[in-house]
Amino acid sequence: MFKKNNLSIGQNISLTTIIIVIFSVLAATFSQYINYSSVTNDIVESTSKEINKQIILNYENYIDSVIQTANYIQGQTAQYGHVGEPIELNSIYEQASEIQEDIVSIVLIGISGNEIVNSESKALNSEDLTLKQWYIDAISDVSIFHFSSPHIQDIYSSSVEEVITVTKLIDYYSNGVKYQGVLVIDLNNINLVRLAETTNLGDQGHIIILNDDNSLISSSSNICVENTCESAVIAQSIIIGGEKVEINNIAMYANVNTLNTTRWRIATFTNIELIEETRNQTLITNGLILLVTLTITALAASSVSKRISSPVNKLKKHMLHMGEGDFYQRIDLHGQKEIVVLANSFNHMIEEIKYLLDKILVEQRDKRKTEFIALQTQINPHFLYNTLDSIVYLSENKMNEDVVEMVIALSKFFRIGISRGKNIILLSEELEHARNYLLIQKIRYHNKFEFEFEVEDKVKDCKVVKLILQPLIENCINHGINTEYGSGLITIRAYEKDGNLCLEVEDDGYGITDEKRDELYLGFIDKTKAKSVGLRNVYQRLKLYYGEDSQFIIDTELDVKTTIRLVIPMEREVQDEKK
Repeated sequence: MFKKNNLSIGQNISLTTIIIVIFSVLAATFSQYINYSSVTNDIVESTSKEINKQIILNYENYIDSVIQTANYIQGQTAQYGHVGEPIELNSIYEQASEIQEDIVSIVLIGISGNEIVNSESKALNSEDLTLKQWYIDAISDVSIFHFSSPHIQDIYSSSVEEVITVTKLIDYYSNGVKYQGVLVIDLNNINLVRLAETTNLGDQGHIIILNDDNSLISSSSNICVENTCESAVIAQSIIIGGEKVEINNIAMYANVNTLNTTRWRIATFTNIELIEETRNQTLITNGLILLVTLTITALAASSVSKRISSPVNKLKKHMLHMGEGDFYQRIDLHGQKEIVVLANSFNHMIEEIKYLLDKILVEQRDKRKTEFIALQTQINPHFLYNTLDSIVYLSENKMNEDVVEMVIALSKFFRIGISRGKNIILLSEELEHARNYLLIQKIRYHNKFEFEFEVEDKVKDCKVVKLILQPLIENCINHGINTEYGSGLITIRAYEKDGNLCLEVEDDGYGITDEKRDELYLGFIDKTKAKSVGLRNVYQRLKLYYGEDSQFIIDTELDVKTTIRLVIPMEREVQDEKK
């Protein structure tokens, strides 16, 4: 007789299926292990190359920082010599040497090897410095910085420190006369050692650096301390790329790459035995965990899945809808108590989230509107006072025609500025507003400047944020044109380009330096560093209204002109309150 089977058909099917799945997964795990072993070489190679790339990047960043320091010193050398003797650069050379701990000394020598500038108080080597290899390298190729191999510092006669010498032929000036000299920067190997120490290449893994003569420059380990060591010989045989090697009976992967700007080559030796061992241990551990997890999960899931899978799937579906932004569908579930409670909580959560999102949306809209209005009201706080003061002055001096013209312009100026409370006006109105402002200022400054408008007809009916041209014009008058002694021309342009509206305010004044322009850009973002309240005001209002679709660009040529360009989307129909 057959034993009575207390399991239902569904339970029998579930149990049989689970057992089949367990054995299938186990078989797949072993199969994967075999396949995984066959591609180990590719994995090891890929990992080693990535490590090598990161190491190369770290060293190149350090080399770039050295070149940046050298470029700074070169620039300062050229700048200071125009107004005095080169010896005045000693303090700059000393400061640069003290700030970076890896700089041993900075020296500028003439073509004949004589001392021009010296960061140290020591006398130069009495030997002919023009015979030194670093000097010959600098003269032979004047377009790049040259990095020497490590050597005992030979620019001073009394030094015993091992350094790497960086050289380049540069220009310097003495009382306005241009000369040429060799900039010599001696570096110790502090940072090279640090970079090597921070890299983990496994047991006995190490880094070596070779110069363009395949001579050993640096090593992170005492495994390789001379040109004939096993690692150096291997690196010398590999032009670029990687391969598996064996050093001291340890399997390693060697990667060789070139360091930009130095002609040096860096070789990394990664211990791949540790990688292989770790891989095997990981596979075994994962296999055990997988086996235990599958067994427990299968036994537990077979008894409860049917009772909870349906309502849970339904709840999951609603959650996905909510993740897509649908907060209007409620869920109605029947079944176990916990599922019903969860569904009710989910419905309540949806209502709360919807309420909070609506509240935040209203608050953000009100906040942006308040910020926009506040920025707009900052314009013209002192302009009215100055204009009225000018009108009084003209009246007292019987200049009645100018008084009438200024009052009419002022009336038009404020009529357009008020714009019946609107924040968005036609471009033609904004241009008329700018014209009235220029008329007032031209009378105020006794015709010390002229102005002109270059406007395409097709853009006049575009909508723009009001009062964005006046602060730019004010900046031109105050900082671009010499209203006390000279005269100038202010040009206002409006045109369409690539589907955008471009507004330009240009003066033919002094222009500004790149450093000054960068300070203005920084002030747009950081209020504490703002150099121009008016320009920052325009920038902030553009970003509040148009967002990242707007651009604020400053183009300048010293002693030629400065152009401020606003690039905004072309809009002819704008619902102001919604924006």
